[in-house]
Amino acid sequence: MPMPRVLVVNTGSSSIKYRLFEMPEGSGRGGPGDPGGVLRSEGSQGGAPVNRERVVLASGVLERIGEAGSKLTHRAGDAEPLVVEERMADHSDGFDRVFKAFEATGGPVTNLAGIGHRVVHGGDRLAAPTLVDEDTIRAIAEQVPLAPLHNPSNLLGIRIAMASFPETPQVAVFDTAFHQTMPPRAYRYALPADLAGELRIRRYGFHGTSHAYVARKAAEHA
Repeated sequence: MPMPRVLVVNTGSSSIKYRLFEMPEGSGRGGPGDPGGVLRSEGSQGGAPVNRERVVLASGVLERIGEAGSKLTHRAGDAEPLVVEERMADHSDGFDRVFKAFEATGGPVTNLAGIGHRVVHGGDRLAAPTLVDEDTIRAIAEQVPLAPLHNPSNLLGIRIAMASFPETPQVAVFDTAFHQTMPPRAYRYALPADLAGELRIRRYGFHGTSHAYVARKAAEHA
């Protein structure tokens, strides 16, 4: 049986970054609400240890979407990078080119257990990796005033991936989630409480996915 794969996507305002992983043995077997197992943490599946090693099958970055200097650099295994330099009109055009790059360097993306999306802002509502459904999409859209340059692009990537892989679980991971344990004394500003509440003005914290990774790695050497 083929090993499950997870595609991780970071859709920016003018870029798409992605990486395709082959997941460890024992991953990809989820339970209720997590059909692909993509929300489970590393280390165990139902109490049984699993191989922690993930394999990067492919990765790439598409830059300058909507500009004359659009450039896709796609890497698959140890092969020479595939570089495509042509204008990508929009994100839909960009994802189409990314999928064609996969096909040209090893075949289409298959055996997906899930697709993960980096989302910049989850506000104070979305504080953990979340399976994407219409409620999740509405909640992400509600945070657009807090991240007007990022959340719309993040949502666009989610919608394109859902249309391209309608049977594959999609998971959103939020940069703000790591910081949601801050106490009120740390996240409040010196503003009237009613004004801060109405406009949702508070410290949210950013780059949480990077902070979480660094914290885990530091703990390994503690």
